Amino acid sequence: MYTLKKYFFLIFTIVFFILSDAYAHPSVDVPLRHWSYDAIEKLAILDLADIADIGIRPVSRIKMAHMIKAVIEKSSEYELDFGWGEQEYLETLIDNLIEEFREELVTIGVEVASIRDGGPRQYILKSPELNVEKVYSKLDSDSRLFENKDGWELKDGFNIRAKLRLWAKAANFFAISLTPGLRYSTDDTDATIEQGGIRLAHPAFNMELSLGRTSMWWGPGFNGALLMTDNAFPLDVIRWNNIYPFRLPFLLKKLGRFNAQFFVSRLEDKRTIPNAFITGWRLDYTPIGFLKFGFGHILMHGGEGVKKLGFANYWSSASLVFSAAGGGTETENHIISGDLQLFIRRVDRFLPIATGIKLYTEWGGEDEAGNVPTNLASIFGAYFTDVFKIPGFDGKIEFAKLNSIWYTHFKYGSGYTHKGNFIGHRIGNDSEEIAFTAIFNMPNEYKMNTTFSHQRRGLGNANVETINELRVEFGAFDALKMYNMQNVEVNVFYEFEDIDNYNNTADSARNHIIGVEIKRKF
Repeated sequence: MYTLKKYFFLIFTIVFFILSDAYAHPSVDVPLRHWSYDAIEKLAILDLADIADIGIRPVSRIKMAHMIKAVIEKSSEYELDFGWGEQEYLETLIDNLIEEFREELVTIGVEVASIRDGGPRQYILKSPELNVEKVYSKLDSDSRLFENKDGWELKDGFNIRAKLRLWAKAANFFAISLTPGLRYSTDDTDATIEQGGIRLAHPAFNMELSLGRTSMWWGPGFNGALLMTDNAFPLDVIRWNNIYPFRLPFLLKKLGRFNAQFFVSRLEDKRTIPNAFITGWRLDYTPIGFLKFGFGHILMHGGEGVKKLGFANYWSSASLVFSAAGGGTETENHIISGDLQLFIRRVDRFLPIATGIKLYTEWGGEDEAGNVPTNLASIFGAYFTDVFKIPGFDGKIEFAKLNSIWYTHFKYGSGYTHKGNFIGHRIGNDSEEIAFTAIFNMPNEYKMNTTFSHQRRGLGNANVETINELRVEFGAFDALKMYNMQNVEVNVFYEFEDIDNYNNTADSARNHIIGVEIKRKF
């Protein structure tokens, strides 16, 4: 019986995909920082997109197509509620989504996207996408982590990061992607695979299975999240998720809709316990159209010299509540979180401050606090769309605080990190941050983004490190169109850090980072 349980999932997966028919729609991930996520979230706040699909990133292109399909269906009557300027802005935004994911929309039968003869193609080889970032850093130290950038370490002087994204769909069985990359600094050059993998899918069962390297982001935060972000180098994972929201069977279907994701990975060998396993699951629940809940759990176990969990006893340890591992009696490391998102639509009918508002919070617990977590971490935030009814002008504010026990463990001394950087929130433990962001986005033209954050790190130290950080960014779409170069996006940015009590000492530091990012679709 134990052997059957141990291999049931593997046997089921093999049989499932052997029996896949011609209606499978595999596709690759939409990159974590792709503009479509922001577009869908904004449309959801305006009640033009399904909120059930917000909270788990990345998603596949076919899943994004299902999200856009819901936008098309919801937007058929939006001109009744929006003014002319807002309507024109939203039409452009939706048209851009349709154009970006036209192939996938045709595949799932969306008529508005069908501009070519014939049905969807079985074999698709996409043109490569090139992304190059050149950064000059004037640092008061030898290096600095470029936070929420896949573990990119900036050195004093010139730095370059180049990525070439390739992907293809083969028949109706699987999709494959590969993103080789190069990271260059004045004293180091590293060639690596930034992202990549294969995905198998059978939408008749509403599921996808992915194998490869990727970053993930769980939760509503824009500046950070408690469990999963792109702050560290991407993980090599086996990942399962549904394609579109599902309901429970029979009478339970009236409870609402769900989205789920599960993954398993293995950490690097250069840590206190090499090659530890890390698994996680995330469940999103949408009971009604303006309220959404999310729950997540991370489990670290095994590794060199440490007994790993077997298949039979894994699921009891991966429950939402802490097991006996809490408080340091066992070697497993558990972290949990729960979040809530509240969508308030058409605020402008009562107050002319914004057309819509999303309020959210995330709370988390670490098993180092004991079986019942008390030293919680928290995030509070708000997202305002079309501030003062100016189309494309959005504002965000977010506060985060993490206790000193966060991302630590008595056995796994390297903590909740991958290649030396936190997998969760960028500020790490014993820290707090408040961040403000103003965005002005004109689709097909340009985007301006300004973020100010105030951070305090090492709150339990005599010298609390204080960081005031300002980032200004300007991006131009089709920036080289006048030179007959299509599909080129150029972003320039400047970042300044004013640091007191640097590294919790009496020192101070000033960092200047200026860069340009060029994206080209061939």
